[in-house]
Amino acid sequence: MINRSDDIPLIDVFAGMGCASMGFKEAGFKPIVALEIDPVRCKLYHTNIGIDPMQVDIMDVHGKDMLRKGGLRKGGRFCVVGCPPCQSFSSLAGTRGTNKMFDVRSEYVNKFANLIVEMMPLAVVFENVQGMISGAGRVFFNKYMITLDNAGYTTCYNVVNAADFGVPQNRKRVIAISVRKNAVKSKTMNKINYFLHSKVGKKSTVRDAIGDLDSQNPLKSGESDPNDPHHKARLHSPIVLKRIRNIPKDGGSRKDLPKHMWLKCHEKIDKGAESSYGRMKWDEPSPTITCRSTTPSCGRFTHPIRDRGITVREAARLQTIPDKAKLDTHMQKNASIIGDAVPVLLAQRIAEKLHDIIS
Repeated sequence: MINRSDDIPLIDVFAGMGCASMGFKEAGFKPIVALEIDPVRCKLYHTNIGIDPMQVDIMDVHGKDMLRKGGLRKGGRFCVVGCPPCQSFSSLAGTRGTNKMFDVRSEYVNKFANLIVEMMPLAVVFENVQGMISGAGRVFFNKYMITLDNAGYTTCYNVVNAADFGVPQNRKRVIAISVRKNAVKSKTMNKINYFLHSKVGKKSTVRDAIGDLDSQNPLKSGESDPNDPHHKARLHSPIVLKRIRNIPKDGGSRKDLPKHMWLKCHEKIDKGAESSYGRMKWDEPSPTITCRSTTPSCGRFTHPIRDRGITVREAARLQTIPDKAKLDTHMQKNASIIGDAVPVLLAQRIAEKLHDIIS
């Protein structure tokens, strides 16, 4: 059981709606400073966590500003969690014509590292897409690691699958945990390294996460739950509905469709877009929840048995965001906010291990 009298101060950078902070709070951390540029997410963070984020671009902030905001001193007993925008390192970036080396968001990783040096927290948790340690992204991750090493930190990292930590979703991300060298022994970092390579026994599934919603109210396209404004099915066009109805239940894909029903762009490729219009499988973790997870054509985001895309509530459940958490009123904004978030349960599991190590 977490000793709440020993809550460790937390600074949340790129805070979003507060999912990382929610997980860290459950593990005995106390969010005291947050940084988020988007006004909608700032409002949601305030409602969900109880503090007002600094609404500013990270490029315009200095470590001393954040320390002053939280009443902290450089090198004090506090932690930082940061999840820099990852679109430029995503496996989808190439399909969007993104130049990873020159995308301005790539500089956020360097800026985050510099903030750490300016504040010198006890520990840092960094999260990003697995493309961060492959291809062009590796340049930025290497620089991040060198910056922290030179500042006196030792780091363990690995590509982890959120499903291995109890999240009902296959979501692979780089997790790097850094601790000040003067605060830990080698055995301590061995424990962190072991943790980052660990796996749960039985994985949580789509059925575990959203099965009760379907049994209580089996929504059709365009229908909504009168008791939950976020459990509302997108209204699909007749042609989209025709495609979805021809996708086999519980795991079928767009390749199961007769070719005359394929999208024109799919007719030109033998491989690729395999998951477009695909259905989730009840008894497996879901695919990665993205910013467009309520749109069937954008991935395997069709309900296992209902002829519709998943709802915002279902996407939130698959991200282990509690039903009580505040969301926005706009469906597409919610899909983006949820897709960008760290799964709450993954953040909690990481924070529990970190709290145990540094307490």
